[in-house]
Amino acid sequence: MRTQPLILIVEDNPASLEIMQVRLEASGYRVITATDGEAGLHLAESSLPDLILLDLMMPRMDGLEVCRRLKNNDLLPFMPIIMVTAKTDTKDVIAGLEAGGDEYLTKPVDHGSLVARVKSMLRIKELHDTVLDQSDLMENQLKTASKIQTLFWPELPKPEEGIHTWAVSQPAAYVGGDFYDVITFADKSVLAYVADVSGKGVPAALIMAAVFTKIRAEASLHQNLNLILQAVNEAMYELASTEGYFTTMLLLKYWPERRDVEMIRAGHINPVLASGTDVREISHLKGVSLGVMEEVDYQIDRLVLNPGESLLLFSDGVSEAENEKVEQFGYQRVLEHLSASRSLPRGKGLLEAVLKWRGEALANDDLTIFEIWCEPD
Repeated sequence: MRTQPLILIVEDNPASLEIMQVRLEASGYRVITATDGEAGLHLAESSLPDLILLDLMMPRMDGLEVCRRLKNNDLLPFMPIIMVTAKTDTKDVIAGLEAGGDEYLTKPVDHGSLVARVKSMLRIKELHDTVLDQSDLMENQLKTASKIQTLFWPELPKPEEGIHTWAVSQPAAYVGGDFYDVITFADKSVLAYVADVSGKGVPAALIMAAVFTKIRAEASLHQNLNLILQAVNEAMYELASTEGYFTTMLLLKYWPERRDVEMIRAGHINPVLASGTDVREISHLKGVSLGVMEEVDYQIDRLVLNPGESLLLFSDGVSEAENEKVEQFGYQRVLEHLSASRSLPRGKGLLEAVLKWRGEALANDDLTIFEIWCEPD
């Protein structure tokens, strides 16, 4: 809103127009005027006043139609409209408010009522503009946070001994709680995981950053996956017990030369092993989410990745992705798609299928997919 508010008066009665103009200018406002509805509409669109006083009954275009056109134009900023009418019938007042009017005055206009309503509407205008400015500032900050979060995504290791990796992570909002990481050690073994913090948005993203850092710190101290997750769980439990957040995770370590894989699960959605049309859910791994219990012990599973096989880790944002009808993609559809997939990486095709399923619907959850696969013979 301007420092000296600009008020547009649209009134076809010269005497009424002059009285309102003089009173408002005496109160320190800038005033512009129009004497019919059509001229008032054009002046409002070109001058964008902070407030409009709009007569209900006018030639060429009445106040109701002017009000409707202004309120239905999404390109215009919020401009409060006070309907001014000689009619005191309740139906006429309701008609003005339903057309988009924010307040009303009856003729003859009382000086005190005029100034009081103008001040009230300008306060609303100022509050609206302040909220809008703060919203724009917040949006810019979230865009910056989104760019910062992408810095956490690691560079994937180059193919080694026929073992490849592929990954993607897409937040539902600007930032999210889904994430993955890949750490290559001096002995060429690789630690990788997919994790999902409960909730979405800024709090989940901040916890994501904390868990990301904690995993890297513990991975430099421990070779055993169970010890790594126990240390992370201890840190998460202190937060979860007070704030209610928890994290699910699938953590694995693999040795490209031997194609051996060790895997551990903390409450996360089950991984999938795919080989040709044979797709198998690895469902026997047990382990509670990070931060739920103070003392935990996780089960480690081992497998060998054979030529042509893919091991896929993903968040529930894949299986629970919703379309315009609020129907979920579903875990069974994940398995069916991977079974029908012939190209590698399979995760890329899965992502395309999920996005196609979602269509024009907004993302209802963060989405992450990580895949490790072995070249076919």
